[in-house]
Formats: sequence, C-alpha cells, structure tokens
Amino acid sequence: MPYRALDSQASARLSGLRILVAEDEPLVAMEIEDVILEHGAIPVGPFASLSELMAAIEEGGYDVAILDVRLGRDESFPAADRLRKKGVPFIFIPAMPTAAIFSAPIPRRRCAKSPARRSACLRPP
Repeated sequence: MPYRALDSQASARLSGLRILVAEDEPLVAMEIEDVILEHGAIPVGPFASLSELMAAIEEGGYDVAILDVRLGRDESFPAADRLRKKGVPFIFIPAMPTAAIFSAPIPRRRCAKSPARRSACLRPP
C-alpha cells in the first residue's frame, strides 16, 4: 500500500506523544515503532501478550494506544475496555475480519485495516 506522509501540522501534534503498542507479530511491531519514531512520538512497548499489555496499562506512562485484536491466543478487548475506562484513546489494527470487532462490547471503536497504511496508525487524537 502506498505510504501517505502526514502533513507537518499533524506530525507536530504527534511529537512527544507516548504511544502504547500492542502487537504480537515482531515485524509488524517494528514497522509500527518505526512510523511512531519517524513522526517524533515515543513507542511504549510493544507488548505481545494480554497479560503484559494489562500490566502496562495499569502502570501508565502513555497518551494513546494502538492495539492488535489478537495477541497470541487472547483478544485485546479487555485491554481496550480498560483503556476506555481510563479515558485513553485507542485504535484497533486487526488481522481478523472487522466484523469480529464490531460484535465486541466496546462502544465507539476505531479500526484500521491490517496491514494498515502507515498514516492510518498515526492520526492525532
């Protein structure tokens, strides 16, 4: 997919933002981290398991989150629910069909197709 760079204003809004990354595929996680760093933001993670992710959520130190739906055998919906309750914006980047996300009990979900365009991962909140 073609990469559409963020404009300088959007990139400036990302600068310094700490972005929690939940992704269990190492190559995908590295790509997400690269894009985050490219725009001046700071990756937190990546976290490859639900237990690691839940611990990181409780620890704090991030502004927004990017979540893969499947983390190993688990789904990240409990983490998304916890982020929502803490008021932290997040986006799903699923490898599974989008319909599964919309049947999850999470209001106002945001979802990018996977593999996502690099710019889709970094829309400022």
